[in-house]
Amino acid sequence: MHEALSKYDDFSIMSRDLTDVSAFTLSALVHNEMHFLPPFLEHYRKLGVGRFIFVDDRSTDGTAAYLDKQPDVMVLKSSRKYGDKIAAEDAEALGLSHRRLELLWRMLLVEKYALDEWSLHLDADEFLDLPEGMTISDFTAKLGDDNGRAIMAAMIDMYPATVSDLADMADDPVIDLDKPWYFDGEEHLRLRKGKAPKTIHPGSRARLLAKHDLNPKSAWLETRLRKYLGLKIPRYNAILKPVLLRGECGLRFKSAHSADLKTSDGILLPLRHYKFNGPIHARIHRATTSGGNTRGGLEYKHLKQLLAAMQEKDLDFRYRKSVRYSGFDDFCRAGIAVGFD
Repeated sequence: MHEALSKYDDFSIMSRDLTDVSAFTLSALVHNEMHFLPPFLEHYRKLGVGRFIFVDDRSTDGTAAYLDKQPDVMVLKSSRKYGDKIAAEDAEALGLSHRRLELLWRMLLVEKYALDEWSLHLDADEFLDLPEGMTISDFTAKLGDDNGRAIMAAMIDMYPATVSDLADMADDPVIDLDKPWYFDGEEHLRLRKGKAPKTIHPGSRARLLAKHDLNPKSAWLETRLRKYLGLKIPRYNAILKPVLLRGECGLRFKSAHSADLKTSDGILLPLRHYKFNGPIHARIHRATTSGGNTRGGLEYKHLKQLLAAMQEKDLDFRYRKSVRYSGFDDFCRAGIAVGFD
């Protein structure tokens, strides 16, 4: 382990020590995730995950106590916080352009618990889909050397029908995945040999922000011209993420969406991302006032503006290509899941 990385390894085990347990591993960073954790654990247990390793960033909603009762979960904590910055010289020594501590936490989880084996690295609001009946071990068993050491996923934002439906979810203590959820049913990313995937559709948040002239990465006049000329929607958020990794010593996360591992250019996994969730307004408030989120919670500030604009007229999240989610095959038909022929 690099000396600059080991300086930040102050993890202590808070629940049970599963260090020596041999099982397919999923790791995640969590903070106040009780809205997602029960279905999250159930979902990934069904996919064959046998060991969960969570770094709990000072949760106050019962997350730590809940995870402590789970026999296949190990909870770690640090004396530092998710939003802390590392020393500039350490970032330089590790070849990082960002000084975010959370990137080092992600690297540590790989080097300490997932070297030379496939493992999942996700957030609590992300649900990976595989073909019916396939486990994650079934999937990795089919991977060859030509698939590299990282499998990417297209992050697909899931949303309810209307902003009123979203408001009605605010009182749900745990997310209900059986409610009607929709996604943008068109190809998002196109894989290319030896190149980064090409963005075809930038996702629902980019679509909605453009519709309401709120995309901060596109000037008002440019947005109007794009609409008038029928041009592509400008990008907003990253929709590509390395979620399945075969860890190696020296792995670097350049961001939560980029790792310096050779990636497969023939497989794209579908990752349901429940960004539009019941407690979204509470999350917006926390993210924009705590200072612990990336870039001071700018993404959440934009979400706040978007939802405010939609609430004025009780607007719909859907558009002509929206699809009501029913399972993995929906993503295949939309060209989102690739490599499963």
